Amino acid sequence: MNQDNSTNKVKVRLNVRGVEVEIEAPVDQLEESVRRVMAALGEAEARQERPAQEGRRQLTCRQVVERLVSEGYFREPRSLSDVYQEVKRRGYGFDATAVAHVLLELVREEVLDRDGSPRRYLYREKRRIEAKGFPETGSDQLTLPAAEERSARSDTASPSG
Repeated sequence: MNQDNSTNKVKVRLNVRGVEVEIEAPVDQLEESVRRVMAALGEAEARQERPAQEGRRQLTCRQVVERLVSEGYFREPRSLSDVYQEVKRRGYGFDATAVAHVLLELVREEVLDRDGSPRRYLYREKRRIEAKGFPETGSDQLTLPAAEERSARSDTASPSG
C-alpha cells in the first residue's frame, strides 16, 4: 500500500481468487471503492458459476424438450422459436439447431406432430382418437396417422370371393 501525501490518495493492490486489482482512491473513499470492486468481482463470478451449475444437472437438449412434452407444453401448437425461447427461459443454453434436431427426432418417433412448411413448422402433441372399429389393434387408442393409414388400406382392398 502506497500513500501519496500531496493528494491524500491511497493505492491498494488486491488479489481475489486469482484476479489482481489495483485501486487508487482518496483515503476517505477507499473502503467504498474496495466494496464496489468486490461486488463487481462477485457478480462476475456468479455469471461464471451458472454454466457450471447447469453442467452438474447434465440434462441433454432432448431431455429438456421431452420434459416440455410431458408437462403438456405441446398441447398448443408451438414454433421452433417458441420452443427455443422456452428452453432458454428455463436457463438452458442449447442453440436453436439442437432444439430443431430434437423436435425432428420426436416427430419421426411419432411423439409430436408437425404441421406447416419448412421454416414455419408448428409442433404439437400427437392427437389420440378412439380406435373403435379396429379390433385387430388390441388397443383402445390409435394415433391419428395410423388410423388414417388403416382407413386407406381398407378402402383400397377389395373383398375376395
